[in-house]
Amino acid sequence: MKSFKRITNIVIGLMALVATGSVLGQHSTLILGETEHYAHTSESGLFTDTGTFTLLEETLISVSIVDNEADGGILGPILDVSSFEVSTGGTSIAIFDELTSHIFSLGTLGAGEYTLTFDGFSNGLAGSVYDVTVNAVPLPAAVWLFGSALLGFAAFTGRRSV
Repeated sequence: MKSFKRITNIVIGLMALVATGSVLGQHSTLILGETEHYAHTSESGLFTDTGTFTLLEETLISVSIVDNEADGGILGPILDVSSFEVSTGGTSIAIFDELTSHIFSLGTLGAGEYTLTFDGFSNGLAGSVYDVTVNAVPLPAAVWLFGSALLGFAAFTGRRSV
């Protein structure tokens, strides 16, 4: 009975050590439209990953985070990223901590260098494997069609004689 308690205490102690660990984070240079792969498969604990991207002009930006790890069984894949922050020059622009969607609009960002910081937890068994894609969001075709329609109305109204 005493040996069972000792073994139980040792197992609980080891689990606590594993759960409070810290995983070395990754840093990547993100290129618009390309997917960057982040993986923590053999370590367990909290991690912080970063990625930077540079904009040469004001652009509408979205970020996609896709869970790419081993299946979590009945629950399916579980996104291990708990939050991410967007910052520039050390100033935070946005923090996303309710990751119910995997695509986030950052809105229109001006020219400059931006940093994305991802925080999460890796269990060391299934690991934490996810992909990040930063995209420039193009203007929808409807905007161009609407603009050309306005020009057509203006031209038509100018030619009309009363």
